[in-house]
Amino acid sequence: MWLVLVVAISFVGLIIYRIPFVAEEERTAEAIARIQSQHLALKDVTGENLPSAPDEKLVDATIEGIDANQNGIRDDVELAIFERYPNDIKIRAALLQYAMALQLELTEVFNSETWVAAVKLSGRGTGCVIDTAFDEFDDIKNQIKVADNLIAEVDSLTLNTDQRKNRKQSLKAYEAPYASGGKGNCDLAFK
Repeated sequence: MWLVLVVAISFVGLIIYRIPFVAEEERTAEAIARIQSQHLALKDVTGENLPSAPDEKLVDATIEGIDANQNGIRDDVELAIFERYPNDIKIRAALLQYAMALQLELTEVFNSETWVAAVKLSGRGTGCVIDTAFDEFDDIKNQIKVADNLIAEVDSLTLNTDQRKNRKQSLKAYEAPYASGGKGNCDLAFK
């Protein structure tokens, strides 16, 4: 009788002990699924889904900012990209994709597994900006300079507060080795 009771109590204790680990695994799987499901849509690039200007008081109040059209790109960043590149859909698409990836890094990463998923997406965004710059210019020096400037431009728009810069810096704690997966860079291709 005592043996059965000890085994039952041990079993219940083990289950209770595992609950936080299972919950963390589920939370991680859900975040990775959200990250991996994010893709730039054509309506985001053409402006069909363009948000209204957000309330200036709320834009920088949180790391997340405002994303009224819920496309994964902070509204102030999205509007700034449209304002700067109103007539270049290829550059705009690449920058919006990269901005979306940076935003996901800031908002979805909380462990090494989510960091890997977000960095893979960010790497694709960076690759898309580079590919687009290489499509636009013949001279390799101009290609590299333009790509670097475009990436820096989105970085400055996205990491525009100390809170966001600190969050980006804090993500280094989750760095882990990974393989890129070999997927193409740009969500949308324009010729």
